[in-house]
Amino acid sequence: MSQDYAAFSENFTRCKVSLSDHRFRSRRWQGYIENIRSKREKSQIASADHNPRLLDWSARRSSMCKYITAHQVAALLASKLVTRAQIQAAGLRS
Repeated sequence: MSQDYAAFSENFTRCKVSLSDHRFRSRRWQGYIENIRSKREKSQIASADHNPRLLDWSARRSSMCKYITAHQVAALLASKLVTRAQIQAAGLRS
């Protein structure tokens, strides 16, 4: 593998290496990571806000239960907000 990289990079000038070193040291990539973290946190908050609605639908055995996904059922079970028996009584699968 190192031989492959050596062959690949043999024509690199110091300018190309310096540019990549500079970009890595400038930490521009951290903005992308923070953006990903922010989106993940927003998604988790939205999911937590959505759980009461899903619980209501399953408790009432609403016709909206058909829109509850397996992932959402698993999240409800993991949060221990409902039991497996309640999920099955609502006609949902885990």
